[in-house]
Amino acid sequence: MIDERGNAARITRMGSVPEQGFDPAALLLIVLVAGIGIGIGIVALRRRPKTPRWMNLRRTRRKLDVIRRDLDRMVEYVGELRDSEPTAHQLFELGLAAMTRCHWNQAVEHFQEARQRATRAQLVPLLVHIGVCHYMQGSLDDALQEFGEASRQADRERDKLGAAAALADIGVVHHEYGELGSALTYLNEALGIFRELDDQPDVALCLNNIGNVHHSNGKLDDALKSHEDALAISRGLSDELGIVTGLGNTASVRHDKGELDKALELYAEVIEKARKIGDNVGYVIELGSIGSVYYDKGDFDRALRFHEDSLAGARRIGFRLAVATELGNIGLVLEKRGAHGQAVPNLAEALSILLSIGASGGQLQVLLGMSRCDDGLGRERMQELLKEALGSEEGATDVLERVDQLRRRRPWPTAKN
Repeated sequence: MIDERGNAARITRMGSVPEQGFDPAALLLIVLVAGIGIGIGIVALRRRPKTPRWMNLRRTRRKLDVIRRDLDRMVEYVGELRDSEPTAHQLFELGLAAMTRCHWNQAVEHFQEARQRATRAQLVPLLVHIGVCHYMQGSLDDALQEFGEASRQADRERDKLGAAAALADIGVVHHEYGELGSALTYLNEALGIFRELDDQPDVALCLNNIGNVHHSNGKLDDALKSHEDALAISRGLSDELGIVTGLGNTASVRHDKGELDKALELYAEVIEKARKIGDNVGYVIELGSIGSVYYDKGDFDRALRFHEDSLAGARRIGFRLAVATELGNIGLVLEKRGAHGQAVPNLAEALSILLSIGASGGQLQVLLGMSRCDDGLGRERMQELLKEALGSEEGATDVLERVDQLRRRRPWPTAKN
């Protein structure tokens, strides 16, 4: 299944998805409801096996948390923008509105124009938002440049909180690069500032970031300690969303430690809390996480049921990346059960969505599943099913060419896979 979720950088607090009106502090969930542009990500980042077993939204959760924190930071400046320069404020609102539609280039244009009219103190959150837009598009170099400038501007303005936020973002980008040592350096520096400011919610969430890096590095005991420390802080603060984050991260580590029953117990608690606080995106993600645990337990009937429930929820809220993820998971479960003919349409739709939104994460698992279906069905039947699912001969041919390219790059045994 797909390994595409993560809880690396939530340093702000947020409630439920608003049903109407525009609340900048709640933009993140609206953004994700509109459909994320890349495989983001984001409860803990799991070590990826050589052949990924399932698709997950871990990196999506991580990116979700990045935006949550940065939007909360931006809200601190909204009043100043309104009071000082009406045009800058209007451009800021236009940028946020573009983000809700996942129009990242358009959002950058508005923020860049606002940047020309803003005061120096207002530049930090604007730079961070521009960086977030680049990050969501997968332009990590551009994101890193903006976050770096935000950090330098914060230092010039002696804005410690802004500096810590920018440093944490830089750490997240280095995590994306796979530069885990650098990621820990920046995250620990941010953590030190948050502790100096006695900003306990941000301390907790920075600890989650650090735990995710340890998780990626295979240091599961260290990851578990960081997440449990973060969870203890969130519980002490009655920070419900922080509790959901910490529980989800802890469950993910337990899962990868092979403690599947414990992981299920924790995920059940996460589900209940996500439902309680109206975290619709988190609820959808955790349903899929439970499905992946059952997949590892070999209980494919339950795995299929949870992935189908997650898919229904994702369709309901318009969370396209989750739709693609759960279609892929359903296809992989069906393929595992030998139902290749049923698996192909799900895998084909998943790949189509992943390609349309520019999400690289998850494509490997889908194509591996497609290849095994091709082995089981034969090329002629595979072509027919893909043509029917995608609506064109050209679409079917394109998918099969991708499968063949993958085989040439990555040969694997077909008899026992």
